Amino acid sequence: MKERTFLVKKAAKNVRLVKQDLRGLYGVEAVAEKTMEELLHYVSPQLYGMLMEQLLAFHEDMQLEMAEDLVTFATDHVAYTTGCPSADAILDVCYMWIAIDHGITKNRFERIILNHCL
Repeated sequence: MKERTFLVKKAAKNVRLVKQDLRGLYGVEAVAEKTMEELLHYVSPQLYGMLMEQLLAFHEDMQLEMAEDLVTFATDHVAYTTGCPSADAILDVCYMWIAIDHGITKNRFERIILNHCL
């Protein structure tokens, strides 16, 4: 998988990026994980792994909400928001990844999302 590029590195001057890997400190709550397993029927295995990682560091209640929203989008192409800017930003990108996986994107948007969000 291509290493993610941070927009701030491209758009701002004199920014130093310090890479950390804190994934081991956070997990996906069991109920949210069970809900996410439904996605295995609707997305590629690689995308499933990427989507699971997006839930890390969110509170268990928000993880479950996001998991339910992702399953709804994957099954019905209905995008829900939460009203929480951080969760909605992640959901928006995840919805685009699923749309790309499902082949329902407009070509110009697929290039944008693949170049700037992965």
